[in-house]
Amino acid sequence: MSVTNRAFVAAGLLASIVAAVPAQAASLSGSYTADDYATVYLSTDLLADASEIISDKTTLWGASESFSGVALAAGQDYYLLIHARNVFSGPAMFIADFSISGEGFRFANGQQTLSTGTAYWTVNESGFDAPGATPVSLGTNAGLQIWGQRPGISADAEAIWAYYADWSAGYNGPAYFVAHIVAVPEPETWAMFGAGLALLATRRRAAKR
Repeated sequence: MSVTNRAFVAAGLLASIVAAVPAQAASLSGSYTADDYATVYLSTDLLADASEIISDKTTLWGASESFSGVALAAGQDYYLLIHARNVFSGPAMFIADFSISGEGFRFANGQQTLSTGTAYWTVNESGFDAPGATPVSLGTNAGLQIWGQRPGISADAEAIWAYYADWSAGYNGPAYFVAHIVAVPEPETWAMFGAGLALLATRRRAAKR
């Protein structure tokens, strides 16, 4: 068998093995709270509608909310959108942890977990599709002076808002938070890509002989 034929056979065997391994379905989970209300959307754009709501905190300040098992379609980028509302003057904040299970997706930080903070989130007071700014941090969950540590959320998650909304500066109104979920090639896709490159290199070497 020639070198080129052996490369074709090897690539075919690799493709068969990869095809026999099913891709692990990816899903999104999260725990969050806000002072006061918050609605969480998973959208493919910055124009969220009611059909894209995955969780809704409809009670005033209190316990954390959580959700899990929200499916992510392979190859599709998403936006995690949070419409938080402060309905009284005084303190306002949003704090959360989110995680992705399965393969094929990462947050903008390159990881499968993302907590609230001043990096990898944008916020404004006009709408999801308005130009975003860096959120303002009111402290980490380990030592929140106004709210105390929120259960079910990691200690290093930060309480964030569109401005420093403490007792003296907070006012009634919304904050629109955005985080990006990026579709990335799954391991089997990289394996096929590598096999293709190896095959191409082998054919070029054979052609030079």
